[in-house]
Amino acid sequence: MTETVTIETRACMFCGASSRVELTARQAAALAARRPVQDVLPDVEPARRELLISGTHPDCWARAFG
Repeated sequence: MTETVTIETRACMFCGASSRVELTARQAAALAARRPVQDVLPDVEPARRELLISGTHPDCWARAFG
């Protein structure tokens, strides 16, 4: 079984809410070591990766930028 870690994102710049995201312990460690999110999570859609980078929710991004 793969160990999972729940991380809390930054607050979204649009709505102010943070999110919780589950990652494997290996993924969380790689992000903590400042590896590029696209290298750590290449199969994750860009909107979800943005959530990890900036805290911006996909829906908030879509409302702000279309």
